Amino acid sequence: MISAVVALVVVMAASCLPAAVRPEPGRSPAPRPPVSAPPPAPAASRAPIAPPGYSPVKPVLDGWFADPMVIKAAGRYYAYGTNNGDATMPVATAPSPAGPWTRSPGDGLARLPSWAQEGRTWAPEVVPPRQGSGMYVLYFSAARRDRDVQCIGAATSLSPAGPFVPVDGPPLVCPLDLGGAIDPSSYIETDGTRYLLYKSDARKTAAIYLVPLTADGLRVNGPAARILGHDRSEPVLVEAPDLVRRGGKYVLLYSAGWYFKSDYQTRYAVATSLQGPYQKSPWPLQSTGAYRGAVEGPGSADVLSDETGDHLVFHGILEHHGGSTVDRGMYVAALGWDGSRPVVRGMPVRYEAERGRLNGCVSALRRPKASGGSAVGSFDRSGCRLDVPVFAPDGGRYSVRIGYANRSGEDAHLQLSANGVAGATFALHGTKDADWAAATVEATLNAGWNTLSLMRVDGQGQVDYLEIR
Repeated sequence: MISAVVALVVVMAASCLPAAVRPEPGRSPAPRPPVSAPPPAPAASRAPIAPPGYSPVKPVLDGWFADPMVIKAAGRYYAYGTNNGDATMPVATAPSPAGPWTRSPGDGLARLPSWAQEGRTWAPEVVPPRQGSGMYVLYFSAARRDRDVQCIGAATSLSPAGPFVPVDGPPLVCPLDLGGAIDPSSYIETDGTRYLLYKSDARKTAAIYLVPLTADGLRVNGPAARILGHDRSEPVLVEAPDLVRRGGKYVLLYSAGWYFKSDYQTRYAVATSLQGPYQKSPWPLQSTGAYRGAVEGPGSADVLSDETGDHLVFHGILEHHGGSTVDRGMYVAALGWDGSRPVVRGMPVRYEAERGRLNGCVSALRRPKASGGSAVGSFDRSGCRLDVPVFAPDGGRYSVRIGYANRSGEDAHLQLSANGVAGATFALHGTKDADWAAATVEATLNAGWNTLSLMRVDGQGQVDYLEIR
């Protein structure tokens, strides 16, 4: 395998993971920005990646294209996926990360090596040429002929479209004592040293490993190190690693769970050194629940970087056929970074109102049934304003859901502004007893930190949270 956002309820050893309040079941957790952070964001929005009809919660390849990864070469984007009925390694191309994507005819892998048999060629990883070699390197998982395990092989091609020709000899990585290996993923250090990440495949010992490679990327060049294992906060097992360096730290994306079940999810962990220790986020980066079912079983995430920024390429379940047989399609979403904390477009991010700047006119009120246990109110005077710093992975229009209560007996109205620009006015309709309601408006945000402001127009009420999607 190759290559929402979370709220943090503890102070992580790595300072990139901010504290937060535990979300209600099925809701996306939300980060708490630093008290001193961000005035209105000056960052410019980056160019849109989206063709007409694109959505980060709709597949860009809506047929079988599991375990996707994408590179950019010669001005085009190339996607590679797990074997299907037509190819050992299907390939697709597009003019932009969000498409439109076109499946290429034929097979991206010319043949399997002599040690491998057909039918289980999974999770390809393609690395563009380095240091003038002109050679694209492919890593893939395949089943061994002589025993029931998966191993990792390598192949090369002069073209990103292939066909890739396998390297002769034994598998590149095949730890038989760990039940084999799958989900290869490349990482190249700033000094040019190559590494390969992979998952050991035995159910009871499944973990993420890191092994150094030779300069050409075709041979192992030292012992493997176990850098991440499964714990009880995660479903079943960990797999599908993808490693990047952001905010001065190593950020390891990985999947947890069975790929054919709805609780399959993307998670991440952060370290200050390559081999760890890696500190896990306590909440998923992507999950079915946080997507409210719009994407099922999101995982197998891979970071694509280009001149417009970062994008997260991943798969989701499109259809169940019984047992472990599912159709998985490819999705692409903008990916932003609050230091070393990843933020994915399309995932809701909740910000508790009481964590904002209250401007001396509204107060934090203890409300046990509010999402963070408190709310802000009561907006009963002219000029009352609440400022909430929020983070956007890229520039554009966002949906802002505002949780509120209004027990005054009359409708109230607030105006939403983004970075000082006045926006929509919306109503806080009357609520009863301990009930909470929500209103949804839109706002234009820049990439990075922004300030959303709620200003009293008339009436009074209490604000629980702002949720950005």
